[in-house]
Amino acid sequence: MKTKFSLRLIIFAILWLGLGVLHLEGKLDPRLLGPAGAFTLLMAAGAVLERVTRYRGDPFILPTVEAIVSVGVVFLARIRPDLALHQLWWAMAGLVLYYLLLWGLRDYRRLGNLQYFWGLAAVGLLVVTLLFGVTSGGATSWLRLGPFTVEPEELVKVALLLFLASYLGEHETLLRVGTVQIGRMSVPDVRTLGPFLLMAAFSLGLLAAQKSLGTALVFYALFVLLLYAVTDRALYLGVSIPVFLLTGWLGYTLFGHVRVRVEAWLNPWRDIAGGGYQIAQSLFAIAGGGVLGTGLGNGIAAFQVPAVSTDFIFAAIAEELGFVGAMAVICLFLIVVLRAFSISMKTSDHFGQILAAGIGILIGTESLVILTGVTKLLPLTGIPLPWISYGGSSMLVHFLLLGLLSRISQAESKNSLAEAKGREYAT
Repeated sequence: MKTKFSLRLIIFAILWLGLGVLHLEGKLDPRLLGPAGAFTLLMAAGAVLERVTRYRGDPFILPTVEAIVSVGVVFLARIRPDLALHQLWWAMAGLVLYYLLLWGLRDYRRLGNLQYFWGLAAVGLLVVTLLFGVTSGGATSWLRLGPFTVEPEELVKVALLLFLASYLGEHETLLRVGTVQIGRMSVPDVRTLGPFLLMAAFSLGLLAAQKSLGTALVFYALFVLLLYAVTDRALYLGVSIPVFLLTGWLGYTLFGHVRVRVEAWLNPWRDIAGGGYQIAQSLFAIAGGGVLGTGLGNGIAAFQVPAVSTDFIFAAIAEELGFVGAMAVICLFLIVVLRAFSISMKTSDHFGQILAAGIGILIGTESLVILTGVTKLLPLTGIPLPWISYGGSSMLVHFLLLGLLSRISQAESKNSLAEAKGREYAT
């Protein structure tokens, strides 16, 4: 319990020390103080309720995410105070959603009984977005609902994960062993592998039609890596590589904005005033940060990079906090992913195992794709950095995933405790 209390104190320090530095520099919007205080009280109230309700799940995953959210809020307060204000309200809504799932979802395994409902929901959301969505940045990824805009792709992640966890858990043995012999290889029959391939083809095809290739890359990695994690067959990885190269070449050939991003990735200096401007400014900012950074509030990325509040927020972090601060943020994401895998390995039922592993793979892939794009290791894909980049849809959905993860952890802890009491009673 002392560990949880210490972690919460560190989170409060991250948030309020950051806001305090901005205040001393005269760069803090006073409108943020009230929502920041409310967010702090909500985090503290959640910690108290965890103690009252005797929460026995993973003790580190929520505090780690709260630290990530605090870093994002501080930098949004530095970059765009109006967006930071919205982000705080979204973070509070996400935290409430997290606790509603943790305490309201009695048996998460019932979600696995709705296998094809989740599959149809994922495809349906993508179809609605394709038909009625709003185009921004070359991709049709948004729906306008009155004064609000939502990103259905974020909800698709949840539906897709639930479908995959249910389907792969049900067909795990046949997918691992195979039923059809082709030479020396044993592969699953069409009846077993068909629904999985159809779901992959429909979802990735619809994302390609929306020109949302960043999300398509994340989903493709999720399909392949989760299938490999469940079956432990290198065959699936081997087949996925040429398919990835072929679809990447088709995307480059068919979509102009993809060609622009690839060319900017290969040589941003050729068109530094045009397509290569953002990535070039991002590299300048990261290089200028050095080891210890320029100091919070003293960077150029906040003004020189147009998408710094969304796609390129990590560049501002690396510039103002330096290599040390950037690595600290990366380590926070590593902790979340590793705790997800730890929960997966400790869980006894297949559905919970695969769902927890899938959440870890999804968060890890999203983080890796955007971080490599900002640092020019891969072409920029335009997806948000979870819990840090501005975006209400992303914030709510990732807290929802976190709630599912903690619920799995809590359920397994209760099962382990019950088994231990049973053994004690038997002796």
